[in-house]
Amino acid sequence: MRRVPTTGLLQATSFLKDNRLLPRGFDKATADADIAVVGDARSDADFRDGGDRVRYVVPAEGAGPFRVDVELRYQPIAYRWAQNLGRYDAPEPARFLRYYNAGASGSSVVVATASASTGGSSN
Repeated sequence: MRRVPTTGLLQATSFLKDNRLLPRGFDKATADADIAVVGDARSDADFRDGGDRVRYVVPAEGAGPFRVDVELRYQPIAYRWAQNLGRYDAPEPARFLRYYNAGASGSSVVVATASASTGGSSN
């Protein structure tokens, strides 16, 4: 069977990558099956309790200097996934979408920020 990513729970057959951030003290090696880390995250050495390390490589032209500012945002459900519920003709998804749309502009909060600069020449 071909593994194709999906967010439709009734269509899912397995996890490809577990994207949860694990709470401090969580041991993915000994967790019970109902809360276990699954998919590629299980063997990812730096995907552990308290966080994960992600490395981005951005090609840049010129000598710099360069500055990168980043924000880590938390959003319980993204716009795209909430709007996917709109195709269901039932009162529960319709009510959820009304609630979501009413508060969507404030549903994302910044939980961490970081900056990095290169020392490159300033021609």
